[in-house]
Amino acid sequence: MQKYHIISYKKQSIQLLIKKNKLSRNYKLTFDKKNLRGLVSIPYYVSFKSGLEFANENIEWLYKEIKKILPLVLIKNNSSLLIMGKKMQIIFEKDNLNKIFVKNNNIIIKSHNDSHKKILEKWIFNQILIHSKNYVDIISKSLKLDIKAVKISNSFNYWGSCNSEGVIHLNWRLIFAPAQVLEYIIVHELCHLKEFNHTKNFWKLVKKFCPDYKNQILWLKKNDIYLYRIRFS
Repeated sequence: MQKYHIISYKKQSIQLLIKKNKLSRNYKLTFDKKNLRGLVSIPYYVSFKSGLEFANENIEWLYKEIKKILPLVLIKNNSSLLIMGKKMQIIFEKDNLNKIFVKNNNIIIKSHNDSHKKILEKWIFNQILIHSKNYVDIISKSLKLDIKAVKISNSFNYWGSCNSEGVIHLNWRLIFAPAQVLEYIIVHELCHLKEFNHTKNFWKLVKKFCPDYKNQILWLKKNDIYLYRIRFS
């Protein structure tokens, strides 16, 4: 069971989704970065009115969270973005064929049916895979791991993930981070297949392949909100 609400606070409209949870014993408030709304989880026996009151009691925190991520950075014609550490200009052109090419500092997307964003999205996903594959192969061989696949993620909660089946997921927004950050995330996830928790042995293993990993963690902490602001729509 769930209900939607909109709260107006300091001239900002804040969307809320209040959900009843049979397993929950407490009130819980989080911010959904993907859908730009507050998520209120309440025990099943609690009224939606009480959930709304709880959200209002914490409205200042919600307001700060939404202001962090606004305004969104929309990928569109003439956008200028850092891609793998290089400043690039996005250019949409009308053409009979759907294609994309890189020239100097421009990424030129041609489309006859206004599919520029879809073409660019596919290109970005492929770039992440291209930049990742060789590095994954090198590190996985050193760790004696059998990696079955590298896949793209659109998560708003993590930059990378792995599973026991040998599948690595990488967040597509890492294309807008320096290459060293992407490499650190790869090392981090592969090392988890050897050391499952963040123990001293885990970090020792990470440092072996990524000696400056602390700098990459710091970069992500400073820029994670900016990366999550980048959207196609």
